[in-house]
Amino acid sequence: MNGYVKVWKVKTGEINDLIYGHFIEHLGRCIYGGIYDKNSPKSDERGFRKDVLEAVKKIQCPILRWPGGNFVSAYHWQDGIGPLDKRPTRLNYIWGGLESNEFGTDEFIEYCKEIGAESYFAIGLGTSTLDEALSWLEYTNLDTPTEYVDLRKKYGNSVPYRVKYWGIGNEVYGDWQVGHSSANEYSEKLRQYALFMKGIDPSIKVIAVGADNPEWDLTVLKHAGKVIDYISIHQYHGSNNYYDTVASAYYVEERLQLLDSLIKHLQLDHIKIALDEWNVWYQVIPEVEIIEKKMIFLEEPYSLKDALFAAGVFFALHRKCDSVQMANLAQMVNALGMIKTNSQSIVLTPIYHVFDMFVNHTGRTRLGIEIAADRYSIKAKSFFEGQLSFQLHNVPYLDGSATYDEKRHMMCLALGNYYLDKNLEVKVDLSDLDVTKDANCFELNSSDVMDRNDFENPSRVKINSRRMTIPDRVFSLQIPAHSLSVFEFPLQTGIN
Repeated sequence: MNGYVKVWKVKTGEINDLIYGHFIEHLGRCIYGGIYDKNSPKSDERGFRKDVLEAVKKIQCPILRWPGGNFVSAYHWQDGIGPLDKRPTRLNYIWGGLESNEFGTDEFIEYCKEIGAESYFAIGLGTSTLDEALSWLEYTNLDTPTEYVDLRKKYGNSVPYRVKYWGIGNEVYGDWQVGHSSANEYSEKLRQYALFMKGIDPSIKVIAVGADNPEWDLTVLKHAGKVIDYISIHQYHGSNNYYDTVASAYYVEERLQLLDSLIKHLQLDHIKIALDEWNVWYQVIPEVEIIEKKMIFLEEPYSLKDALFAAGVFFALHRKCDSVQMANLAQMVNALGMIKTNSQSIVLTPIYHVFDMFVNHTGRTRLGIEIAADRYSIKAKSFFEGQLSFQLHNVPYLDGSATYDEKRHMMCLALGNYYLDKNLEVKVDLSDLDVTKDANCFELNSSDVMDRNDFENPSRVKINSRRMTIPDRVFSLQIPAHSLSVFEFPLQTGIN
């Protein structure tokens, strides 16, 4: 045997749907030419690309973050409301090009309603003010006889939107950010924003900027911990080396554990972690000349190995389900996108298929699991840490998660074989579970880890499914090299 997996029917945690969230920003073709294109025959009367909508609905996006990202640091929300022909066109001096403001607050809310997602607004701390933040909250959430509520009603929306999640700032620890500040400066501004925003609407949840830096995070937590609900962390990884890329998921897990330890140290148990930007980022930056400026697109060519990194992140998020209650892939379409578009069609990248497998074929109750397999040590780099590398020990070749889907009465076993060229024979022990002999298998794989989907070959990397029969509750599974497999085992009796 090359590996061993045992699953118990004991419940070890509840996985929040919000970990399967997404993020859209006014960057490249993410929004314009991505989710929204009023001139496309592929779009509906609202300008929403129907093929993108269908793909997003299939993976049941639970929460969508907008409008940035870096973009929000210089965004003024009132530019994006009212009649389209009255909205100002601005320079997008964050990412280049022009911002038409055609897609604004009301369009974003409508998009979230259409896909069934919670709205997550990010507030800029660069060129905007506390007054702007409060008026934005008034516009979206209140039903008072006041100016901005009247404005929302004037524009055809009489019922409050009740936006629950509000992020205060974005990466303000970085000198690339408009509104860059020290931890002390940010903490005081955060405390004020959270205090007054919750004074207007106590039902909202506030997400603070974390920096993946213990000194910054401790300062924020100590100064403003009582008034916030989440602290964020951003993680971007990727290497031309296969093992470097897949191992980076365990660096992400280490950083989540460190942040969780700081929260517990300060006894701020009400604060949860939001991994509200994460992805593979190779810094591929195609550019075009627009009005004597360069517009950045960041359209990464994601391959199977990037999908296996994403699977590793989800394994980590399942393990950390008590503390990590939200995550947002950056981003959804084109710019760092799991979906690619052109004028005629879309392409679903391997990362998209990982979302499909976890969202639609795993449960939300984590079960006890033991995994035994060979391990290896490797170095991995964090994008934001520049040249600083970390030695990761005991990275597994075989990883996985066992979950219970109460609605479908299924035990779901997700397994990733990270060997580049070695199939694994895995002994699986389900003797503690009342499983039937019939099961479903969903497998994401391809002949080469560098395989990717494109407009010429949109299904080169895809999910293959099959029915299978297990001989007993202890049996062997063949897990192909460089693959993700999810097995659904119907249960004869439930798990209490």
